[in-house]
Amino acid sequence: MENIISIALVVAVIWMGRLIIGVVRSRIEIVTIWDYQVGLHFKDGRYVETLESGRHRLWGRGHSVILLDTRTTEMVVQGQEVITSDSATVKLTAVALWKVVDPLTFHLGVDNAHQALYTQVQLAMRRLIGGIELDVVVEGKADFGKALLNDVKETILEETGVEVLRIDIRDLMLSGELKASYAGVISARKEAQAQQERARGDAAALRTFANAARVYEHNPELFRLRYLETLKEAGSGYGNQLIIGVPEELMGLVKKANE
Repeated sequence: MENIISIALVVAVIWMGRLIIGVVRSRIEIVTIWDYQVGLHFKDGRYVETLESGRHRLWGRGHSVILLDTRTTEMVVQGQEVITSDSATVKLTAVALWKVVDPLTFHLGVDNAHQALYTQVQLAMRRLIGGIELDVVVEGKADFGKALLNDVKETILEETGVEVLRIDIRDLMLSGELKASYAGVISARKEAQAQQERARGDAAALRTFANAARVYEHNPELFRLRYLETLKEAGSGYGNQLIIGVPEELMGLVKKANE
């Protein structure tokens, strides 16, 4: 009889132990947070703390953990039509790199932080491009990223908890008519530059000839040597015929030298 009672007590203890373990386990929630995440811990709908990466045990009921990714994210602001200060319409595509630096503000500050950032980049592009002319936009698009970043980052960080790391203009598109007109302007500008360079070359050549003429005028012997070198070069080709005649100018110089 005693043995039966002892066995019953052991069974009861084991059963109670398992029951207690089951109850305890039901009261524990285990959350694993990866290195690139943070967790916002809420209890009964109220914020408690921000959990870093690792394994966390939460005792009791009513816990909720919202996991946020803190890695750098790319956002593309596609095809925004913007009017320049000289009333030309251009279509721009921007790329923004951002990451979450204030998880609680990111979660509680706005309903959709990604959309808020998208809108702020749109508005910044309109403010920047709307104050300059088309020529500046086309020729200086690579320099607009810093201006856009400075316009966006202060406001967006306070409102959404997002840090904007970089903004770049990826594509710039013109309408067909505007593209043709702009191509014509560039072609005319390049042609004018080419004509200017040719004029400069001609002027340099004339200055060289004028300097040479002054040297020959004061040095008839040098002119005579140059004349003989020219004759030699002219007669050196295969099958060339050389007809020698003495120019009146040369004879005049010779006579002047002999006087």
